[in-house]
Amino acid sequence: MLTELSRLIGVQEIDKVIREVTQGLERLPEELKTGEAGLEELKAAHAVRLQELEDLKAQRRNTEMEMAEMEEGIKASRQRLMEIKSNIEYKAMLKEIAFKEDQRDKRETRILEFMDLLETQNRVIADQNRQMGEQDVVLAQKRQEVAAQMAALHKEMAGLEEKRKKLRKGVPAALLKRYEFIRQRRNGTAIAPVHEGVCLGCHMNILPQQFIDLQKGLEILQCPHCQRILYWADEGGEADAANPQAS
Repeated sequence: MLTELSRLIGVQEIDKVIREVTQGLERLPEELKTGEAGLEELKAAHAVRLQELEDLKAQRRNTEMEMAEMEEGIKASRQRLMEIKSNIEYKAMLKEIAFKEDQRDKRETRILEFMDLLETQNRVIADQNRQMGEQDVVLAQKRQEVAAQMAALHKEMAGLEEKRKKLRKGVPAALLKRYEFIRQRRNGTAIAPVHEGVCLGCHMNILPQQFIDLQKGLEILQCPHCQRILYWADEGGEADAANPQAS
């Protein structure tokens, strides 16, 4: 095998790892954002519940004030009842008192309903507080894990870039340019092994003469179908080690 081709195969293997590391560097912050978005949703729902709680408290206070005013009105009406001489006015006042008592009782019932609603709301808020606390702990741990993983990936990336740089020095510029051109168009795989006359990049047969020339290892050849740069994977097992994804 040509030395520059052997080096280029090494470059491709490093490029594949770099691609995976890059995807990891992009994925990790997104995973963290997902967790943070979930916490923000919890906080938003919590804020809504708190506002609902305040509204319920205000409604209960207003109802209690109305009930107190009605109670005072009932007392005043009963006091006036003692002073009425006319039977008609007396009956009218009794009717008025009965109406006010009914309205007071309705407000008392409403106050009890508010108390039940407030109790339920407080339970929900307490549960939300628990969930937010747990989520805060999980996110804090996740941030530490992501920071450690990102640092490790950046370190790995630096090492890969250095290896890649050294390998590329032994490859002619024109061949590197051709490699990059194909790699961008073939899902990151510009070089493919040929096994028993079949390009393992596109799984198509190459020409018999081309296969013979490939085995001689004297020139750089490309697949007539997918245009990938080819190398011969003999029975020694190189095919499994360098088999690219088909496209």
